[in-house]
Amino acid sequence: MELRHLRYFVAVAEELNFRRAAERLRVAQPAVSTQIKELEAMLNARLFERTTRSVLLTQPGRVFLDEARAVLNAAFHAEQSARNAHHGMVGTLRMGLITPAASPRLAKVLRHFHQRFPGVQLSLFELTSAEQLRRLRAGELDVGMLRPPVSFPELKCMFVDQSHQVLAAPAGHRLATKRKLDWKDFDGEGLVMIQPGQQHGFYDAFLSACAAAGAKVHPAQFAHDIGSKMWLISAGFGVAPTSAALAEVIRPGLVFRPLPPGLPPVQTLLVWRRPGEESLIIRNFLESFARFTK
Repeated sequence: MELRHLRYFVAVAEELNFRRAAERLRVAQPAVSTQIKELEAMLNARLFERTTRSVLLTQPGRVFLDEARAVLNAAFHAEQSARNAHHGMVGTLRMGLITPAASPRLAKVLRHFHQRFPGVQLSLFELTSAEQLRRLRAGELDVGMLRPPVSFPELKCMFVDQSHQVLAAPAGHRLATKRKLDWKDFDGEGLVMIQPGQQHGFYDAFLSACAAAGAKVHPAQFAHDIGSKMWLISAGFGVAPTSAALAEVIRPGLVFRPLPPGLPPVQTLLVWRRPGEESLIIRNFLESFARFTK
């Protein structure tokens, strides 16, 4: 049994006339009769009572009509789903991001993308830059918002924005009360840092500046993510450099202070697999993203 048998049957069942069914299907009337005979032979059941004046559905025909319509509807939806998937209209976009990237601009991008492609589900993961790179290369993420460097040839990136670094310190800490910080002021300070292997070079410039000034700092506590890092700082476990973007969010127990000059700005990149490997969903997302980065 093929879909054409069901289409011919439904047309005849709804028209109750072979000639009108043939006109509706845009085929010759004998072709309709042939398909119906084949279908009845396959089912070993009469679907229509035919006379010279009328065509009526039999009891098996009435039962089969409901099932035939359901199959045709399912086939139509399957066809539409495949077409939508081909054009990036349905599916899932898996996105990783660092905490500072969760900005109002990102919210506008996601809103615009959702309005254009409501059939695409967004799966967001708050991850460190190093973990995002690992998952992107493994095919476990589609796009990521993270810190440079990105040195893998299979990945492509787009500059998003940059901000300067500031110091995050517990309220009442001696560095939080100084009007102006000098690199020597960090001598002996304990730092709250992301776990080794997940830092992705973020602290390198800060540590180099401290070392150049003769200030010896040490890791006081490690965190698995930026949110935990900020909580540990507010709880008094140490201080740390961070992006100025995080200073825009009020957090009880935290004070942000300008760092001495000399540190490079902190960049955020949008990263995905190089052209030829990204899906249409990713391409559609990149178009939405580019709309808000011009």
